[in-house]
Amino acid sequence: MEAPTDTSPLVEYLSAAQAAALLGRQVEALGATEFARVRNLEYVFAPFELYPLAPRTPLPLERIAAFAVDMDGTSTTTEPVALHALEYMVRRVTGWLDRARWPGLDRQRDYPFVIGSSNYRHTEFLLERYGTHVDQAALRQAFFEAVLWTLANVPDPRRRQEVQRSARNCGLSALLADPEFQRLCERGRVDLDDVARQAAPWAARFRDAFSCGHRRELVNAALDIYYLRYHALLQKIERGEGDRLAAERLRTGGRHLVEPMPGYAVFVALIKGWLGEDADGVFDRLRGAVPTDEGLDEALGRFRRLALHFQKCPARLALVTASIAYEARAVMREVLRRMVREIQDWPISAMKKEMMQGRCAEEHHVFEALVTASDAHEARLKPHRDLYSIALFQMAVPRSAYSCCVGLEDTEPGVVALRAAGFGGAIALPNRDTRAQNYAAASRVVHGGLPELMLRHNLFLSDPVLADYG
Repeated sequence: MEAPTDTSPLVEYLSAAQAAALLGRQVEALGATEFARVRNLEYVFAPFELYPLAPRTPLPLERIAAFAVDMDGTSTTTEPVALHALEYMVRRVTGWLDRARWPGLDRQRDYPFVIGSSNYRHTEFLLERYGTHVDQAALRQAFFEAVLWTLANVPDPRRRQEVQRSARNCGLSALLADPEFQRLCERGRVDLDDVARQAAPWAARFRDAFSCGHRRELVNAALDIYYLRYHALLQKIERGEGDRLAAERLRTGGRHLVEPMPGYAVFVALIKGWLGEDADGVFDRLRGAVPTDEGLDEALGRFRRLALHFQKCPARLALVTASIAYEARAVMREVLRRMVREIQDWPISAMKKEMMQGRCAEEHHVFEALVTASDAHEARLKPHRDLYSIALFQMAVPRSAYSCCVGLEDTEPGVVALRAAGFGGAIALPNRDTRAQNYAAASRVVHGGLPELMLRHNLFLSDPVLADYG
């Protein structure tokens, strides 16, 4: 079945039998043999969406037109920051501040459900799991802190509107209209370490007005508390406090809260065609990041040919994330800064090094598309296909070339979203925090991350294509 033409009706009304027949013809035309049933958020009329999944593209490919890559856990190391903020949210709404009382999120029972989808879904899950322990006084204090801190510190207008809507839905319209509270917010920069003290009088004054009994109100209020913590950490990182926070939060020397995933800088330079003849200079450090040497005897020659191929035929690149634009741009600014520093240490020509550093300093030189949750709505984030469909559109990839695109994800919702959007090459790259997820929808699973994907699998580009480069 061909795609509707511009003269086709935008809407057709069908009986159940006609709809079933139409779906059958569409499935046949698409060549789909698998479906994904994706649950909608509770306020959406239809309880689920039924997606035909793109046929798994036979790998390796003869051509790669574009890559679409997830942010947290695939491009960057930010998943521990988000997990910390989710755990903080649970502690604040329950009052379980002592680790002896609650050790924190469980890697087996919680992690698979709080990584990879929308923050709303993550919060919804945690409140279903721990909601019977919510302490109204603790919730109220934490929510007042979230409202005050967000309005005083966050420049993003959408995030400010969302927290104001939450406050109104919780009965706090009078708080938002209070001239003294408005002046406090307008002065800006309420420090995270002082927000509890500054919010306490308002929480006491408007105590009786605060109401958060409806499930949706509770989820949104808890989500605002999550964003307070996550955005406060991002701002501290932007102010140069990232290394100190890493030592406090990760308790691991040499790691940063926000940095590129292993091999990411090389991956970007490789597929954009920047590396070219300088591939030898980064090979050893890339090989050192692959878990084992098995199958890597011929890796250097293949890597050289891969670099020469992309120099001649560079691929487009989309960054796709269920984080909002404010978060994504803050994270990627730090990631690109770290990439510039990493490239400084590469043993390559000074001219090539300067060129790559200059391009990494500008987001638009790296990504043809940067798609965030702000481009859609919480009801349409992964595992729904919308973000990846937008990425294909922004990269100007025609439908006929979808089978020549590769998507990289570290989570089950992300892999499903890729296949639902038309990516037959949906590659799963599990990491320490996501390895317990179900990757049944993935075209391939690569446990060694980007370094293994490049050196052992040639980014799933076929050997005959690379043979043209000697």
